[in-house]
Amino acid sequence: MKLDNSWQRPLLDDFLRRIRLRSCVSFRSEFRSPWGISIARSRAIFHIVQRGNCWLQVGDLAPPTQLSEGDIVVFPRGDAHTLRNQPSTPTVDFFDLVNTAATGEMQHVFGGSGAVTQLLCVGAHFESGVSNPLAVMLPSVLLLKGREQSSTATLALAAEQILTEMDRGATAAGEAVTRVLDIVFIKAVGAYFDQNAETAESGWLAAVRDERIGRALSNLHEHPEKPWTVDSLARTAALSRSAFAARFKELLREPPLHYLARLRINTAAIRLLSTDESLKGIATAAGYESLAAFVKSFKRVMGVTPGEYRQLE
Repeated sequence: MKLDNSWQRPLLDDFLRRIRLRSCVSFRSEFRSPWGISIARSRAIFHIVQRGNCWLQVGDLAPPTQLSEGDIVVFPRGDAHTLRNQPSTPTVDFFDLVNTAATGEMQHVFGGSGAVTQLLCVGAHFESGVSNPLAVMLPSVLLLKGREQSSTATLALAAEQILTEMDRGATAAGEAVTRVLDIVFIKAVGAYFDQNAETAESGWLAAVRDERIGRALSNLHEHPEKPWTVDSLARTAALSRSAFAARFKELLREPPLHYLARLRINTAAIRLLSTDESLKGIATAAGYESLAAFVKSFKRVMGVTPGEYRQLE
């Protein structure tokens, strides 16, 4: 992404800093043709093709895409998709297969007796849950074609590290795998930015490219604690209130203050897990005038109170 304006780089950096995953579960699977699996989960899902190839399909109308060794595909929101040896092969639910496999195995083997495809499949939650701006700002699927990426060596090392940690079976392996996934995910998001920054017509990238809306976003990310209103944001963008509100919603698919509310909860969620700061201090830093208002807003978005969230693993 070409960042010619001083406000764009800090905005992109802040977006990437908010990427952090937790509580991952990993599956190392070998599929032998014919085979087909379907997956849908309310969490981020990663697939790394270690050997062979397969066909990926997202939704019923989209054409299938062939994946090859070294490719990495990420579903930020866990949208339904299928993987199979051929586009016409019937599928079964992946987790039904896993549940029938013998416990304690490091690698599950499924399918027939034909060509082999080895996949590393990992599911993980965003550390700040549904409030993370990434949850709605990214497309349903991010694809890194291993042979087309300048960071191929880095991604290969990341996949190798995940496998090493899984083989160890150590207590800390889950956390180590999650931290490696952070790197993979940041690479995937960065690649998406590079490929679409100049062509995106809507969404977060288009908003960043729009100088007026982008500057407003930069102000929100830099100071989410300020008492922003649509009027004050419109002034930073040098637009009328109505023109700013309409343009913001057109690009980002939500009103400015809705975006700000999620950004504040995201900011608070990160501080809850990364600091020992008091709830009152975190509420103030996130822009809430009272602890009661913060707790109410946090529970509405996250489903638990700030105190309960802090105790989550």
